[in-house]
Amino acid sequence: MQNKVKTISFQGQNIYVGIDVHLKSWKVTIMLDHSFYKTFSQDPEPGILSDYLHRNFPGGNYCSAYEAGFCGFSVHRELEKYGINNIVVNPADVPTTDKERKQKEEQEAEEKRRRKAQESQTIEAPSGQKKGPDAGGGSKKQKAQTKLQNDRKQLGGPGDVG
Repeated sequence: MQNKVKTISFQGQNIYVGIDVHLKSWKVTIMLDHSFYKTFSQDPEPGILSDYLHRNFPGGNYCSAYEAGFCGFSVHRELEKYGINNIVVNPADVPTTDKERKQKEEQEAEEKRRRKAQESQTIEAPSGQKKGPDAGGGSKKQKAQTKLQNDRKQLGGPGDVG
């Protein structure tokens, strides 16, 4: 009895590869015609990825993408040498999950609040009482005049504003 070995061919099929490029390792996600195949980590070497693709998806059209970053275009050039059609994308153009987007927005909002608190200065109110940035009181005109007086004092200009 003779054993027959069947080899699977991916001739003409697109194999999509997303690479999260880091210095010590890459996170690689593979998709086949809109269906998820696998995510794995590997050493940061284009040759290793090429060997994996050719071994597991012989004859396929390999299409990869990674976000522009610290490695510049060196990885891109290496992938192209191995016959992998690669593009380098702007990180802002890569879609994220709603959870990731909300976490990022919360971090940005917290950073803005922190900067605003650091930049806030106490000013002398016309009544002689100290007023903080959120203490309220006084009209907008009074606050503007007081701020202008303080600014002029710091610059050495005339302090009387009427």
